[in-house]
Amino acid sequence: MLETINRNILKFSAGRAIFCPNCHAIADCRRWVLATQGDYSSHCCATCWDTATRALTVPASVDVLDGRILFKGGKK
Repeated sequence: MLETINRNILKFSAGRAIFCPNCHAIADCRRWVLATQGDYSSHCCATCWDTATRALTVPASVDVLDGRILFKGGKK
């Protein structure tokens, strides 16, 4: 049940954004990342997320929904 909810949250976030705010690539829920911490949330494509996390250390208190993990195996 939680996995279904997380998938739907990611689909909603990607559909609402339409484009990545950083590189302007088309938002696809299978390659979309949503990071939340408290009341703050941030979203971007997986490529921008990988680039940003190489330079930063993500605190353990950040919840990350990664479409590459949630939608593996081609499930929609």
